[in-house]
Amino acid sequence: MDKKSILGFVVIGIILIMWMVWTSKMQKPPQENQQKQKTEIIDTTKQKNILPEVQEKSVNQDSVKMSAIDNEFGVYFTGNTAVTKSEPEKIITVESDLYKFEFSNIGGSLKRVYMKQFKTWDGLEVQLIDWNKKSELNLLFTSKDGKMINTKDLLFFGNSKSDNIDLNKSENFILKYTLSLSSDTTAKIIKSYTFSKEKYEFDVSYDFIKPSVFILDNKYQLLWGSALNLTEYRSDEEAQFSEAFAYMGGELEEMQPSDYDKEVKQDLNGNTDYVSTRNKYFGVYLIPTSRKGDGAYLTGNKMHLPHEGQKNLFSIAAKMDIKNDALEQSKFRILITPIDYKILNAYDMNLEQTMRFSLDFIVRPIAQYMILPFFNFLHLFIPNWGLVIIVFSIALKILLNPLTKKQMQSMRRMSSLNPKMTAIREKYKDNPQEMNAKIMNLYKEEGINPASGCLPLLLQLPILYALFAVFRSTIELRQASFMLWITDLSAPDIILQLPFKIPLFGIDFISGLATLMGITMFIQQKMTVTDPKQKALVYMMPVMMTLLFFSFPSGLNLYYFMFNLLSIAQQYYTTKINPPKDDEIKKPVKPSFMQKMMQRMQESQKQINKRRR
Repeated sequence: MDKKSILGFVVIGIILIMWMVWTSKMQKPPQENQQKQKTEIIDTTKQKNILPEVQEKSVNQDSVKMSAIDNEFGVYFTGNTAVTKSEPEKIITVESDLYKFEFSNIGGSLKRVYMKQFKTWDGLEVQLIDWNKKSELNLLFTSKDGKMINTKDLLFFGNSKSDNIDLNKSENFILKYTLSLSSDTTAKIIKSYTFSKEKYEFDVSYDFIKPSVFILDNKYQLLWGSALNLTEYRSDEEAQFSEAFAYMGGELEEMQPSDYDKEVKQDLNGNTDYVSTRNKYFGVYLIPTSRKGDGAYLTGNKMHLPHEGQKNLFSIAAKMDIKNDALEQSKFRILITPIDYKILNAYDMNLEQTMRFSLDFIVRPIAQYMILPFFNFLHLFIPNWGLVIIVFSIALKILLNPLTKKQMQSMRRMSSLNPKMTAIREKYKDNPQEMNAKIMNLYKEEGINPASGCLPLLLQLPILYALFAVFRSTIELRQASFMLWITDLSAPDIILQLPFKIPLFGIDFISGLATLMGITMFIQQKMTVTDPKQKALVYMMPVMMTLLFFSFPSGLNLYYFMFNLLSIAQQYYTTKINPPKDDEIKKPVKPSFMQKMMQRMQESQKQINKRRR
């Protein structure tokens, strides 16, 4: 192995180590005790409600005065706090086959959201509203005496006579809440909710009757004031997907806090199509439907959780201007949904853009137009997602077969040229330029393109990266089991918990599929590498890649394991059962881009040498 080759492997090794160190920082070990984590997460999320900046500026607790607003229902304001005198809280439950919503007369807003077809990591029904918050979808406005009012504590009166509404029996049910804000009851806020039993959504209409009586600046906000509840085993990984968004002017504004205990704020003005926040697998979208919103307010903060966990806290608000002093009506569609491409894309409002990927400009087209449609098509006939991944790997192997065949031929020819190349390097070791020229001529005479062996790998890399993103964040693969110990294709398949962390990688468990993938990689290397000087690669690369893949989703490891198996079978067939004849593979090839560049550099160097003489 010449000095340049050794230097190249050293550089590659340094890059791999740096990447693995960075990756190990991003990957944290799973929590040791699931029940303990559940309890501690609930305790540590007792954070202050993050409200828009206008509220924080308007409220001064040291100078609280009784508001002039009072009403016959027994609600009055002190600062931004409303006090109810005698009315107890009443919960109305609205239920379909997809969800169960709980609404409260205190605030006239949404108190709990249960996703009936999904379970948390510990088997509980998914409930998305922060347990420590009273409710969501509240209204913010400034009262006539300059107080910032949040309707979350105000007493609304509802129209429902029943506490439990089954939408399968009451399809046209409308839940209405009314709040009177003057002694003669002419100034009111009316909230009207209508539901769709077949979608993860409901519509809400906000009627402000005589808003000029109780609103100072003709503006209000529709607020979702907290982050969605954690639903997954790994809170640190879930936080990587937690973001807040505002879609304005055809562009998606996004927010993800980077520092702990440091609040980030965005006060945005202009036509707003929707505001949204999400965790790893679920999201909420506030979509103005009567007209576009007039802006958005986003805040975000990051907090520590036990066992090296973390959580991102968000508040999102759609800003609306009041256009009519007598009666202002605003309508919204509230979508609380799994992050499913089919669901989001069906709205034709660019909601699917909130499905963010690393290297989004590369990954999104592959995931959105190739992997997800093909996966969903296969799933129509194959109910097991593990089998879908296997079929996908077979299809991709067939698609790349011509390139793989060419790669094997090139590697075989390159191996046969080792004696000649060694002789050239030895003969021209004192003249590198002449040595490179002779090697290029040798490639040309033998009909070999040295770059062709890398082409299949280069084509696979973006697909592999897209698969990594899809398997980590696609709701279809969440908690999807395959067989035996593989119970969640979106998470690592742990077969053994270690009492220590592996250095550099920061993991303390062994993945079964990653181990199988490493074994197949070792077999491939053993079949491919014939140069005795490169024997270290046979052992080094499989070990490093196996350790790296321990923390990857089991679906990705299943794909890579199957792809390697098929490559081994193809290589064995090509080299042992039906090896190509020399005259079949020794064909003249066009010079590659690199060969042309080398030739031009050599010609330029020759001209420089002539001038010097």
